[in-house]
Amino acid sequence: MNALSLIISTLIPMIMGFLYYHPSIMGNAWMKANGFTKESLGKGPKPALYILCLFTSFLLTMFFWGWVTGAGGADGGFQTTAPDGHSYVTFGHGVFHGFAFTLTVLLPIFTTMAIFEMRSRAWALINLGYWGITAMLMCGVLSAWR
Repeated sequence: MNALSLIISTLIPMIMGFLYYHPSIMGNAWMKANGFTKESLGKGPKPALYILCLFTSFLLTMFFWGWVTGAGGADGGFQTTAPDGHSYVTFGHGVFHGFAFTLTVLLPIFTTMAIFEMRSRAWALINLGYWGITAMLMCGVLSAWR
């Protein structure tokens, strides 16, 4: 287990949030989809909530680590090379895992939430985009830096 990859993967959701939800990228569209204004958001979350976000990001990192690396050999099945010879220890391999997670887990969750919470398609796509990109980056880092 590479501690640096765990730390970086844990920070990715927060870094992505700062970038993705910036007003010049998706922030204005996200505010519109939620019915928010800059005034209604105030100064943002309290600092203690960032610690909670980091903790939950760490939990997600640990899930992705086990899923992408096969528990890093803890289960006796640490395989770094496929039978046809290509390496599993690549950023692209992890991105594929993140994409699969986006299609099989995130897409059904955001679709269901949008339907039953009566959210707009824009809301679902904006949040799915953020979490899909974030999952792909997290899995890519964890796969490349085992």
